[in-house]
Amino acid sequence: MSGMMERKTQKTILVVDEDLLSIVNISQTLLRGGYVISHATDNETALKAIKVEKPDLIICNLDGRNLDAYRLVSILQQARAFRTIPFLFVVESQREPAQAPEILGPKQYLKKPFTREQLASAVREHLNQKQERMVG
Repeated sequence: MSGMMERKTQKTILVVDEDLLSIVNISQTLLRGGYVISHATDNETALKAIKVEKPDLIICNLDGRNLDAYRLVSILQQARAFRTIPFLFVVESQREPAQAPEILGPKQYLKKPFTREQLASAVREHLNQKQERMVG
């Protein structure tokens, strides 16, 4: 019973990336931080996971060949139940995002390579901002 209670108080993060090694690396860091992690490698799986898990944050690779992060954001922004879920985008270090959707603000993406500390800090910042929006 206490395990179920703990799960409800833990924050859930969905990691969306085509690269399984990236998913593993990000997930390991976040698991150490006490987060509940789920993952997806494409839009369809991500949408299913979002409906079931209702994550507190979505970390999404912006550079996927078969993964369309912009389309995923667009779909979620149209659904009232999911439009408030914050995104943290991961991008290749050699480029800025080609087109920046409105939600893509200055601290809403991480450039590869990033450290565990940078990832953990960005996640905390996004979850705190979400909490502040809900309270305020």
